Amino acid sequence: MEKVFNNPDLYPTPEATIIQMLDGIQISGKIFLEPSAGKGNIVEYLLNMGSKNVLSCENNEELKKILQTKCNIIESDFFNLTSDKISHIDAIIMNPPFSNADKHILHAWSIAPDGCKIISLCNSSTLENAYSKTREQLKSIIEENGSVEDLGDCFNESERKTGVNVSLIKLIKPGASYKSEFEGFFMDEDEPEQHGNALMSYNVVRDLVNRYVAAVKIYDEQLSAAIKMNELTSGFYSSGMGMNISKDKAPISRNEFKKEMQKSGWNFIFEKMNMGKYATRGLKEDINKFVEQQENIPFTMKNIYRMLEIVIGTQSQRMDKALLEVFEKVTERCHENRYNLPGWKTNSHYLLTEKFIIDNIVKLGYNGKMDYCYNGYIDIIEDMQKALCYITGTNYDECTPLTYFINNIKPMWGQWVCWGFFEIRGYKKGTMHFKFQNPDLWGKFNQHISRIKGYPIYEHTKREEKKTNDFYNKTKPTILETIEI
Repeated sequence: MEKVFNNPDLYPTPEATIIQMLDGIQISGKIFLEPSAGKGNIVEYLLNMGSKNVLSCENNEELKKILQTKCNIIESDFFNLTSDKISHIDAIIMNPPFSNADKHILHAWSIAPDGCKIISLCNSSTLENAYSKTREQLKSIIEENGSVEDLGDCFNESERKTGVNVSLIKLIKPGASYKSEFEGFFMDEDEPEQHGNALMSYNVVRDLVNRYVAAVKIYDEQLSAAIKMNELTSGFYSSGMGMNISKDKAPISRNEFKKEMQKSGWNFIFEKMNMGKYATRGLKEDINKFVEQQENIPFTMKNIYRMLEIVIGTQSQRMDKALLEVFEKVTERCHENRYNLPGWKTNSHYLLTEKFIIDNIVKLGYNGKMDYCYNGYIDIIEDMQKALCYITGTNYDECTPLTYFINNIKPMWGQWVCWGFFEIRGYKKGTMHFKFQNPDLWGKFNQHISRIKGYPIYEHTKREEKKTNDFYNKTKPTILETIEI
């Protein structure tokens, strides 16, 4: 353990502190994320108290070897973890590195599902000396959504001692008005020859389901072989022999194996059906949550077709959510906002302006050229593009994703270029400016927000709507992409 303890940010959480962290939290049957798991003190406590599952993140190779025997490591670097992988969890319990705890907690807040509890330790000075924007932002989130408790020097008797004063932060992420329900699934197995004329080729779906069933069968046969080997060797050879299926050198349970197979199956289906136009971030989160929480629903042809029908049928709600996420992200970045976030006078606090700014979109790449931020807000902009295609009747298949555009066109820093429905301009500090090419579409966007939020923002007249439609009918090739790839 000495080699592991050379990590300057590793301070294993004492059991007494873990008990304080989880006071009042229901553990039995719940799913948790421990994003700074270390050697697994919090993981062990949660499992011993009856949690249904614990997911973790850890980038130290020595610590990962320890954790792999206790829980499922879903990502090495917590900052690479995305919301669609944890949309089914109930709470995030964390003891992040004290050197940048504010950034860890803010990332947890950004990817946590609605209603999720976030419980975290941090150095008390992080909250007392709010000299940075991230610390100011964290304090604002706590004031709006949680509480802080002073635990004093609770690590003075731990495995690795420190006299630092520690604070306990408890947050609850508020829910949203949008909710997707997956109902009407079939609990029986498939009957022969059905859905011949459906959303997707019968043969393709049948082949996928057959492969899934065969893979699970092989898993079961492997376990059965291990039991038979123990029976044959008992009495003259050491008992307790076993075989296992592993992933990244760690054993994977039968349920985890089935869920991983199902997630891969859904990705395969979406790719085959070219369903990128429907696959917003919200849909990815819902699919993950569905697979994780509906363990008893068979992965059958009938249910695959049922899911596809739901995806098509709830398209309007998901596109509304995509528009609303952009609206909220931009309006919270107005010049003087209550969240203590970096803001700009360009952005308004109550509507989407014709020209707006979003940060954490681009970064300096190879040779100083523009690259996109993998974990930034670019997915929100991609979803907005899909939603605008939906409300204007534009074929999304003819559009270029912003990630592809940046990677292949490599726009010059600080210069306006046309992409999709916008003119865009990126800056090395990470911000990107967006300007609607058609001002009437800007009005139409705000009209949709008015309907979603239930209050008037902008009245889009029939005359303006006809003007917008005429504009797109005449200039569609130009508006989709003015730079040919």
